[in-house]
Amino acid sequence: MRLALFTALFAAQSALAFPWLRKEGFDALFNHPEARKVLKGTLEEYHAGQSGKVKRQVNTGVGNGVITLLGGSVQAVLDNVLGLIPTNDAVRGLKKFPEPAHPFRAPGPTDQRGPCPGLNTLANHGYIPRNGIATIGQINAGTARLFNMGVDLSTLLATGGAIDGGDIFSQKMSIGGRDDRVGLLSGELNAIFGTPSGIAGHGKFNEGDASATRNDFYLSGDNISFQPELFKQLHQQALARGNGTYSVEAIKEHFKNRYRDSKAANPQFYFNLPSSGVVMGAYYFIPGFFSNGTIGAGGIANEASITSFYGAKPSRTGRDAWRDPDLTYTHVPERIPEQGWYRRATPMTIPEAVAGILDVYLYSMPPMGGSGAAQSWVVGPVNIPNSPQGFSCFLYNAIFANFPSEIFNSVRLVQAVVNGLSRLVVPGYKALGCTVDYPDATGAAVPAAYDRWAERYVGKAKLEAVGSGWYKGDRS
Repeated sequence: MRLALFTALFAAQSALAFPWLRKEGFDALFNHPEARKVLKGTLEEYHAGQSGKVKRQVNTGVGNGVITLLGGSVQAVLDNVLGLIPTNDAVRGLKKFPEPAHPFRAPGPTDQRGPCPGLNTLANHGYIPRNGIATIGQINAGTARLFNMGVDLSTLLATGGAIDGGDIFSQKMSIGGRDDRVGLLSGELNAIFGTPSGIAGHGKFNEGDASATRNDFYLSGDNISFQPELFKQLHQQALARGNGTYSVEAIKEHFKNRYRDSKAANPQFYFNLPSSGVVMGAYYFIPGFFSNGTIGAGGIANEASITSFYGAKPSRTGRDAWRDPDLTYTHVPERIPEQGWYRRATPMTIPEAVAGILDVYLYSMPPMGGSGAAQSWVVGPVNIPNSPQGFSCFLYNAIFANFPSEIFNSVRLVQAVVNGLSRLVVPGYKALGCTVDYPDATGAAVPAAYDRWAERYVGKAKLEAVGSGWYKGDRS
């Protein structure tokens, strides 16, 4: 009976990319007895964790709710806040890797790996589950331990992945593609709602066109596999603009070229906030996280470090092989450099990450938007701030502007899901002085008011660009 009810409710919407991200979908989901039980327990656990767990608070973006994440966030907070919330267990100085407790092991045939070399490395060394199925908390802990990523930044990225391509209840996601081990109520409802796409799902929060080393999804249907030719182009920029290092200047030039080439080749090219911000952030993360030491403080994004984290195996080795602009590569599993590697000394939090994104963006000023149905260009947001603080706030609002307006008719949705997860992200933005100015409307007025508000942050491209997950030509 239960399956028949859900099938009837969603038969007309089964072609949608996100069938549960609609008012009707959430209403049905919240009326599901087991779903209500799980949601109630999750919210009770969250509220129970609001007192007594964080003894000291400063305006750094680390909020009480962070430690209630599943699967290891307490460790992430303690190992990630040097200079933010000082504790005896905070990271001090430069830590050398690899660690004996986390040996490299190549992924097996059922292990998920995706387009993010950092997450792939974490899984290959067991900092997150080696099967590539991880919770927000496990990603917080792993990225803090190995890369010294700030908990506010890792929560933003991982929460976006969980909302858009994972299981909203367990906060679990695949770091690659679809996997039946992930889904609403541990996959019980996947036959109805579909199997979550994983973070590699095209058009989702953590995936976009013009990647540094992956093809656009539309071009081959494969946005996961490492592309040796694209890495070769990155290597050439390291030689030309970084004196052999994968510097910020080198990655900015590579991004400018990748955007140009991708836009020319892909008739469904889509590069719009918020996912475009994540794409540009991934470029900055190359020197920001993979440098041997701290970028800007003596750290070097050298060939040995970058090729190891990307799994880019050069066709030949030798003292000067890296100097060859025609050097070619094949792909092997990503790993921490065997010869030893030192992580950055201080956590990269949202302010640094956004400043890096803005640096990449301002270098070439790529138009935001996407290709329309008639090969026209549909614009994204037009008034993008050019300061890190302003851009941070703008990006945060774009995250919520990227939801479909239909879901804002459901009070239970806003209170129980979006607010429930976004409060994990909100403290970081409040610390920057941001205001989340959701439209003040109720009932039938919500969609129109929300769409007017959303256009400021994502533009018309969200609904009118063919590569958008919300292209209106694909909607019922």
